[in-house]
Amino acid sequence: MSIHNRLAAVDQWNAGVPAIHGPNITGASAMKPFLYTVPVTGERPLFFSVEGLPDGLSIDNQTGKIAGIVARENEYHVLLRVENRHGKAEKEFDIVIGKGLALTPPMGWNSWNAWRRWVDDDKVRKAAFSMVNNGLAARGYTYINIDSCWQGERGGIFNAIQPNSKFPDMKGLSEYIHGLGLKFGIYSSPWVEPWGCSAEEAFADWGGGALIGCSAGAHDTDYPNHHPTISGKFVGINKYEPNDVAQFIEWEVDFLKYDWTPTDPQSLERMARPLKASSRDIILSVCTDAKIKWADSYIKWTEMWRSIPDTNDVWSSVLMNGFFADDQMGCEEWRQHVRPGKWNDLDMTALGPQFDTMTTTKANGLTHEEQITHMTLWALYPSPLILSCDLESINDFELRLFGNEEVIAVNQDSLGKASVRIREERRLTDFGNRLTNIRIQAREMADSTKVVGLFNLADTEDIIEFSSKEINMPRNFKVRNLWERKDMGTYTNKLSIAVPAHGAQLLRVSAIE
Repeated sequence: MSIHNRLAAVDQWNAGVPAIHGPNITGASAMKPFLYTVPVTGERPLFFSVEGLPDGLSIDNQTGKIAGIVARENEYHVLLRVENRHGKAEKEFDIVIGKGLALTPPMGWNSWNAWRRWVDDDKVRKAAFSMVNNGLAARGYTYINIDSCWQGERGGIFNAIQPNSKFPDMKGLSEYIHGLGLKFGIYSSPWVEPWGCSAEEAFADWGGGALIGCSAGAHDTDYPNHHPTISGKFVGINKYEPNDVAQFIEWEVDFLKYDWTPTDPQSLERMARPLKASSRDIILSVCTDAKIKWADSYIKWTEMWRSIPDTNDVWSSVLMNGFFADDQMGCEEWRQHVRPGKWNDLDMTALGPQFDTMTTTKANGLTHEEQITHMTLWALYPSPLILSCDLESINDFELRLFGNEEVIAVNQDSLGKASVRIREERRLTDFGNRLTNIRIQAREMADSTKVVGLFNLADTEDIIEFSSKEINMPRNFKVRNLWERKDMGTYTNKLSIAVPAHGAQLLRVSAIE
């Protein structure tokens, strides 16, 4: 089967009858600025309206931006409407004030895999524009996040981290991103010098000094120094979290990636307290060495945590972080903690064009089937869907991979339950000549359907079978192939389907009454 048959075409985002995408719920805090842009495909111009908005919010009828401040904590059930010259669409939607942020996994873009230390203002603006222009924003991708290597010296009115010369106007960049209806994210660390690049690379590339984090000075011996041979990878005795939070608020930041190892509760709380007490909702994502023994701290203070190494565009990395880490690194235990507003992060995706030089990217190192497996697992898990590639250069395959609304809907399901491992087989067949290596994962959806991921991790195509009993469904069921966006028909007791080598199938299973 050709890859174009494996992945359904993505409808042109700015043509035809309108359709409302994204989750059916969003969360925010009372008395803090609210921004939600209704994700819609369909020919422009569009006209938006909402029935039942809470006091303090209004919608821009031309852009679909819902903004304002809500004073009272409550669950507000509203009806979104949009129309154009071809027709209209509506969708029931819940605005939940006071019960947490990120009630579905955050979706967006991060600069690291695309540009590494060569990220700059222009590249971030182009990523934001491309997210709108290629229709990903219309399908729910929201955050534009700068990773490391934006940092300059400490100073300014808050004595906070200031941007280096590559980012001449951070507030202006934030305003540009918000003006597109998107949200703005940034990176930091409790360390004296965060990950990103060496002082020598910073000087050579943009004339900067060493990157700085939220602490300074000599090593605070109350905290570990696991990298004594690498400069500054420790918490310093002078700590500046309130200063840096004040600067983030002035820049109107919406998302903070906070990166160090181990991700200890003390350093986490020192950042989280001023962040959560601030005048703005900011999602807090911590990485890269979250430990299950500190799970209660992550649940209390963060919306996202990561316990695994970086995911890269090589098959062994996807295998380790997506599959084998469950057993080899104890990641299976994280599933019990996944819920709305609390997400175990499998890392930004290593999909699409990846970094190469200061000005160029290169084709992804994964095969098409491996990229489908990667996206399938991240969507099903569910992990936050943070793309990290050159969005200006994505091709038709990658647009189909990122933009399938039915796959995105699995990730954004409001029930927020983690998928569970139904069955795994690792054995030699055909007299020891062929390795069978399959995994079946299933996830319960808010509408009582089940979504099943069938993964063939071996080097040859295989037929994978599952039964209705295994996924706790009635014996008679119907199936839809989500990547192909096609109904497969009805089945009794079991289903068998071909899965390509290193590939995956994603199926929605519904009971037949």
